Amino acid sequence: KIFYKGGVVGDKAPWKNPKGALQKWKDGKTGDPLVDANMRELAATGFMSNRGRQNVASYLIFNLEVDWRHGAAHFEEHLLD
Repeated sequence: KIFYKGGVVGDKAPWKNPKGALQKWKDGKTGDPLVDANMRELAATGFMSNRGRQNVASYLIFNLEVDWRHGAAHFEEHLLD
């Protein structure tokens, strides 16, 4: 149930998923220096600090309004730990 739309609480917030936003986030090209540095570190090393993960995930859902499951899938694919 955790990976269903709305998660365990059944959140009904609509995700806008703006075109290109997810790819910019993945590539570390959002224009936010902290987010971009963390995403580039992940791509280069397979690692990211816990605080970095929280920051980039928060940016993805609150600033870019992208469905969190896309971020979870990206982390699952790239994180080594």
